[in-house]
Amino acid sequence: MGQAELKRHGTLIYQLFRRDLSERYQGTVLGFAWLLLQPLFMLGLYTLVFSEVLQVRFNAQASNSSFAFYVFTGLLAFNALSEVLTRSTTVITERRDLLLNTALPSWVLPIIPVTISVALELVSLGVLLLALSVTQQLQLLGLLFYLPFLLVRVLFSLAAAYGFAVLGVFLRDLRQLIPALLTVFLFISPILYPLALIPEDLRPLYHWNPLAHLVEAYRLALLQGQFDLERLAALLLVSSTFLLVAYLLFQSLMPRARYVL
Repeated sequence: MGQAELKRHGTLIYQLFRRDLSERYQGTVLGFAWLLLQPLFMLGLYTLVFSEVLQVRFNAQASNSSFAFYVFTGLLAFNALSEVLTRSTTVITERRDLLLNTALPSWVLPIIPVTISVALELVSLGVLLLALSVTQQLQLLGLLFYLPFLLVRVLFSLAAAYGFAVLGVFLRDLRQLIPALLTVFLFISPILYPLALIPEDLRPLYHWNPLAHLVEAYRLALLQGQFDLERLAALLLVSSTFLLVAYLLFQSLMPRARYVL
């Protein structure tokens, strides 16, 4: 693939990204302001519920807002993956006309929900960093440590997007099944509760959950300014393998998917 072709595909992805984002907020009064207002509202809600109502703390020395930041940081990864899983099951069928009537490469479409998820995550990240700065808990080095794990999250997202995009053409029930699966993942991952609260006999199950490790890596980086190289290496290996398998599945099924469309 030459440089000119790469540039053309990059421009195409950007145009589809803008179109998808515009359609999301089309007809709303506040428009793109919802990108910022939604994470602001959620962080305020978590702070109110966990800090003031439930008064959840890790220990006596922790600030009232610590657990709210803990939950919000975990949801950075979970919400981004949820966006990809939810949108990828219909991304091909929704763009059916483009795929069948233009020279649009099929492999471009699953990338769109992933780019959307990155944009949404970065906006939420900005809200978190602002809140951490105001409460004097900001770890500047943690932002640098977070970036490699953002790459891992993108690799997992691409794997999910390619796999579910092509399967969604054949199995239309997937779009109904995904919300239920996401609820299961939310509760079997240490997002709304600390890993320390999990009974010892159940902890081995969490060691096989990539999302649990990704969430913990996000928290170590952004909240504690720590970098887990061993966890990064393992997650890179797993996410790269998932992506390779998902892309091969996409390439093998896509010719038949065109007939189903």
